[in-house]
Amino acid sequence: MITRIEIDGFKTFRDFYLDLSPIQVIVGPNASGKSNLFDALQLLASLADSDLRTAFQNVRGEASELFTILPNGESLNRMRLAVEMLVEREIQDSWGAQAELRYTRMRYELEISRRTDSRGLERLYVEHELLAPIARSKDIWAKNHEMKTDGPWIPKVTGGRSAPFISTAKEQGVPTLSLHQDGSGGRRSVVAEQTERTVLSGIQNTEFPHALAVAEEMRSWRFLQLNPDVLRLPGPMSMTASTILATDGQFLPNVLARLQNTDPFLLTDISRDMANLVPGILQVELEEDHKRNQYVVWVQTEDGGRFSSRVLSDGTLRMLVLATLKNDPTQSGLLCFEEPENGVHPFRLRSIAQLLRDLATDFSDPDATELPLRQVLCNTHSPVFISFPEILGNVLFAYTATRIVPQQPMQTHRVTRMVSVRADPKQISLPGMPTEEQAFTLSEVKAYLESADLGAALDSLQPNGSKSNGAFVGESYRWHN
Repeated sequence: MITRIEIDGFKTFRDFYLDLSPIQVIVGPNASGKSNLFDALQLLASLADSDLRTAFQNVRGEASELFTILPNGESLNRMRLAVEMLVEREIQDSWGAQAELRYTRMRYELEISRRTDSRGLERLYVEHELLAPIARSKDIWAKNHEMKTDGPWIPKVTGGRSAPFISTAKEQGVPTLSLHQDGSGGRRSVVAEQTERTVLSGIQNTEFPHALAVAEEMRSWRFLQLNPDVLRLPGPMSMTASTILATDGQFLPNVLARLQNTDPFLLTDISRDMANLVPGILQVELEEDHKRNQYVVWVQTEDGGRFSSRVLSDGTLRMLVLATLKNDPTQSGLLCFEEPENGVHPFRLRSIAQLLRDLATDFSDPDATELPLRQVLCNTHSPVFISFPEILGNVLFAYTATRIVPQQPMQTHRVTRMVSVRADPKQISLPGMPTEEQAFTLSEVKAYLESADLGAALDSLQPNGSKSNGAFVGESYRWHN
């Protein structure tokens, strides 16, 4: 679970930081940077698993376009990404070896540059990489969420650790990346300029349990961009077919088959959720079509009808995906979901909001300790969707501002900012609702989203308060029209 992200030099982000809850909904117009945040997270996830070149190829746009473009048309040659995380207390590698962690709160930093090598070719380089535990005394997120030491999420540690698990330092004048043993053992080092991947991406076993836990957490981040046409397809009955939902929704029948084989009651739970979401649905069924060697999803309705996934509506299919993920005991980590309102009738949006809420870990629920850590991050254009009390306490408004560099008033460019959305003054305060930080009211944001003239609407939309998520120290900003 990500508790904080910092971005500088990636697309529209400069000196940006954001503290995250288990569920976070980002609302804003097109080109405000909502999807850019997902792109930054996807790049980090790829950098924890692949070499630099492959990781950058996995993100939208050319590698050079991912670095912030300046007003003169040139782009920065460095980007910095950092995440603070809460991870599970135990980790298991692909060989079945297990390890228990002393630290579940960790911070990972990464700085990537692009420059010309000795052959005259532009290359990507790791300039800085750090993985270190977050000291309990400095862990503001844990204090805000009333996380107790020796509780279910954070182990009690005596003595503490001052050394990082991954570090960067100059050795004989040469920047060197080092991977440190968890105990008092040695380290493995590599000259930064010679490596073509992050240190974290090379961790595959429990020899370095804390580094493995962070790497596996980042590799597990999922980015859904559901395609209804793909969701309508049957799934192959093959031992080599994936039983994990793909980004576009492929393999949904195979996921349902895995759940049914694990525990038949899981399909009953999915049916119950779907009945609450879509009036008339009675049961979700999975048929094994041995003649065609495929799995087919069927829905039975209260009036005796039976319909295959081929004829279900886009909205029904999207809700089936969410209900499946909610009831999948292996679902863990971060789930990024674009525009949950797409294809869903407005009357059903509140049910979607509740379903997303249920998909995320609730630290106040005693039963949450029995499930993996789960986090939901979604973006939306819908003024209706953000109004529901199930999520209103966790809504952020994304917009673009014009960054003015001190002593260089003509050097301005667009940057993304995100601030909290709070209830209107007459509304009842909700759990998790910000009170002191800079924020927009719900009615202000809804008026902006519904305006035909966004430029004029933005002129009248001014944040109130003393600070914001994504504050920029020592710089001035103008509203961007």
